[in-house]
Amino acid sequence: MHQYLLAAVLVTATLAAEAQTRRVASSNGISQKKTYDRNDYQPFTLSCNAGLTQFFGEMNEQDMRSILGFGIGRAYNKQLSLHLDYHSGKLGGQNTDFFNSWFVNAFNSVEVFVKWNLTEQFSHFEPGNADFSVYGGLGLIHFNANAFDLDNNQLLRFTNSKQSARNPHFLRWGRPKSLRNIKKTREGMLPLGTSLDYKLFQHWKIGIDYRFYFVRTDKLDATSGMRLINAEESESYSDTPNDQFSFIAVTLAYRFKLSH
Repeated sequence: MHQYLLAAVLVTATLAAEAQTRRVASSNGISQKKTYDRNDYQPFTLSCNAGLTQFFGEMNEQDMRSILGFGIGRAYNKQLSLHLDYHSGKLGGQNTDFFNSWFVNAFNSVEVFVKWNLTEQFSHFEPGNADFSVYGGLGLIHFNANAFDLDNNQLLRFTNSKQSARNPHFLRWGRPKSLRNIKKTREGMLPLGTSLDYKLFQHWKIGIDYRFYFVRTDKLDATSGMRLINAEESESYSDTPNDQFSFIAVTLAYRFKLSH
């Protein structure tokens, strides 16, 4: 999968670079002047993406895993749009010096974010078929993670057990409040990202999306701080920084407008 993703990224980047060397003549007959073709304005978007994740935490020797997602969006003008995304994926990594273990994390996430099209915002001419955007928002992740011994694959640490309970929202410390035996940990996160999109046809776009997450926990890798103890719910936080992860993905989006 790695080689196919890399090839798709290179193709998209090449198309975008070629598109930016051209200026589009506007429909008002004045070459290069910025216009807003209402036939091209498609406010609603359905998208899907596929890519690879990268983890940043105690177990940060990389093992890139896959991620798949889909989303819906609503553009309020050519600069700003609101999006809702769902992702399902895995994180992986290891640490040989201190922990001598590797981990795998299976997660699902829901995110809402505002996207700002910088190409449309700051270009005085028609920007062509390529757009560069930045975005940020809020998200919720459900996950469980397990850490294994590098020598014999024995289970060493895990995030959820029969003793696990839900941490109260917005409290960094304190006893869990909910019923025991939860299957997945739930935490908030902050997604930030950039995207480069290329218009293939009137309704279709292909793009490259890089997204970085700040997660409100230190146990995405079934490890909390430089400790060998199990990271149960009440031990979700430590004096070390919270975990982060990112992904790079190829996206395909269908744009449309609702008929009146």
